[in-house]
Amino acid sequence: MTPAYDAVGVERAEKLVDCETYIDKYLSAQVDGELSAAELRDAEEHLARCGNCRARFAEERAVKALIRERAAMRRTPPIVRGSILAALDAIDMADASKAAGRRTDRAGGADGGRSSIRRARLWLPVAIAAVAMFAFVILHGGGPAPAHAVPPFDVAIDHYEHFVDHFEPNVNSASPAELSGAYMDHQLPGFLWNFQHAGYKLRGGRIDRLADGTSVAYTFYQGDTRSVLCTFMKSHGLQPPDGEVQEMNGHRCYRYKGYSVCLSYPPGGFVCILVSRRPMKEFLQDVMDAEP
Repeated sequence: MTPAYDAVGVERAEKLVDCETYIDKYLSAQVDGELSAAELRDAEEHLARCGNCRARFAEERAVKALIRERAAMRRTPPIVRGSILAALDAIDMADASKAAGRRTDRAGGADGGRSSIRRARLWLPVAIAAVAMFAFVILHGGGPAPAHAVPPFDVAIDHYEHFVDHFEPNVNSASPAELSGAYMDHQLPGFLWNFQHAGYKLRGGRIDRLADGTSVAYTFYQGDTRSVLCTFMKSHGLQPPDGEVQEMNGHRCYRYKGYSVCLSYPPGGFVCILVSRRPMKEFLQDVMDAEP
């Protein structure tokens, strides 16, 4: 692609940010919103030219949003939040070190530094955060199902039944990172459940509007004989109904109208509702394995 020129022509082209400089000096700060106006312009110009760094930026933004949201979850002790944020700092330092190493390799004739996006890196900080999180804990035993109708549960169940027969994504769902980014672009929670370990595949995501005009996100996961729908919507003051079967790490699980339902509260005034036809015992195991 022909580089952009301003009044100083070639001098401007020579100052364009390359991949290693972007990763070393711009990537983390851009995700954190710490660049100056001039630096942000340089970073955006580079991203407009470089698909690899655009993908890297999307992954970095999704990872940090996921971990920071999980660090802010209710009932997460300060020591755990501190461990997760320390992991973020370690990742930033590793970025700078690896970028310096790639420059050394290139000076010595190595040719593999720039070509790999290292997509596996997306899961490294998630693994660090998972180690820091509390293990599965049952705080109390079973109870009766909710005595009254819970409208957000009914919304999630109605859409689950529809999507089991026909689900059509309407946002970029090519990868978890891109789907997470699409949600955050619409001011919706960006973390995703990872049901892959439980035998599900990510079918994709949708962003629609409820009758009150607020946005709602649906993420659909499907296995050979089972499925789960994740619904993010504004909480509108919804309080956890009585009668949860179990609670684990702030997630309340219910049997409701013949469905297994899991309710949690991401930051930002949202609720997350998981719905499945799975029996409660198997559903609890799937949720435990898939917790982001």
